[in-house]
Amino acid sequence: MNSFLASLFLIGKTMIKLLKSLHTLRLAPNSPDTDRCVEILKEELPFTVHEFHPGEEINGWIVPYSWSVEKAEIRKNGVLVYDGLMHPLGVMGYAKPFSGRVTLDELKRHVTYRQDWPNAIGYHCDYYYKPWLADWGFSIPYSLYTALEDGEYDIDLRTSYSSGTMKVCEYHLPGEREETVVFNAHNCHAGQANDDISGCVAGVELIKKLSAKKRRFSYRLIICPEHLGTVFYLRDLAEEQRMMFMFCIFLEALGNNNRLALQKSFTGDSLIDRAFLHYLHHQCSDYHVDDFRKIIGNDETVWESPGYEIPTVSVSRFPFPEYHTNMDNEDIILNERLGESVTSIIDVLDILESDCRIRRNFTGLVALSNPKYNLYISPGTDPSIPGSTGEDQKKWNYLMDCLPRYFDEKTTILDIAQKHRLPYGKVYEYILKYREKELVEFV
Repeated sequence: MNSFLASLFLIGKTMIKLLKSLHTLRLAPNSPDTDRCVEILKEELPFTVHEFHPGEEINGWIVPYSWSVEKAEIRKNGVLVYDGLMHPLGVMGYAKPFSGRVTLDELKRHVTYRQDWPNAIGYHCDYYYKPWLADWGFSIPYSLYTALEDGEYDIDLRTSYSSGTMKVCEYHLPGEREETVVFNAHNCHAGQANDDISGCVAGVELIKKLSAKKRRFSYRLIICPEHLGTVFYLRDLAEEQRMMFMFCIFLEALGNNNRLALQKSFTGDSLIDRAFLHYLHHQCSDYHVDDFRKIIGNDETVWESPGYEIPTVSVSRFPFPEYHTNMDNEDIILNERLGESVTSIIDVLDILESDCRIRRNFTGLVALSNPKYNLYISPGTDPSIPGSTGEDQKKWNYLMDCLPRYFDEKTTILDIAQKHRLPYGKVYEYILKYREKELVEFV
């Protein structure tokens, strides 16, 4: 393993311990184990915790009651057929209690399964968002469904609802400016590691790494139940604070063995879109890009909703075959993939942090080849001149010729890099030399 891959592996390894402590919990939008998740997260960062009471409603969204499962058995002739507590997904999320004897046909109307994964348990979450439809039910493997024999079954499903609050974790990392980049991940998918505990641990790691850097912008990490958390968080956020939110980056499924995927914001042309697209084009050999809601659906619809309209991109490694099953566990998480996800996002943020407009301190043409400047780039087309390297050299020479006109206090470094199809980092380093020679100022 080369040094770069080794560093990615180590970054990922630091996140795995936290991931292991969270993904096996019986998570839900509101549950005792979700409260435990919040406490574990607070051991990593001093989050502010916002609480919302069951029954609160806005635009048809309803805060659910705290839900838990005490017993979940299916028996036939006294023999245990299925124990829904064997895995956090074994009972349909937010299922009602039920005890009684039912026919096979009635039982089949109260189970869900994944036919494409015969031995897996699927994730059923519909009742969280539609509590008026809630009924009793189990999530079982399809192999068990097909093996169920005719007859009567005894159901003992004990679930309970309490007045515990739904919790939203918020961490604010201030920068020189109040303009803020938001990270968002959800912590409501029971027993699933990649979707989206990987996003939660990546968000924590991003904040830790950013806290060690000089920052122009501020950052906020929001970890909460999908949709419900962000809907109520934004409802209560002061407008002047919300107006400081420049962009949001949704973090999901960042540890599986697939290429990085960028889902663009609603307009697709915000600065965060441009920075990610530029980075991926120049730094990643394989990646996937698609429009808003074309890769995966999460809280981007909340951040982008009317009246908020905060440009939100989603970064993931979607799709992955284990999605929404109990097979989404730590076995599919690769340290180096998780590390690469965090490193890539940090690199994109470095573009945002350093991008700026430029003011010139000269008039007329500067002799860049003069030793006191030493900024000349050869066109590379003269075979008699050592160091001629062809097309790439031509692009840099052309940039050199155009660059003085970009020192107009209107054009940004990212604008320049995109127009000339050159890596942002190298363009920035070249322009930095102009500032060192006091030919320009960054504004």
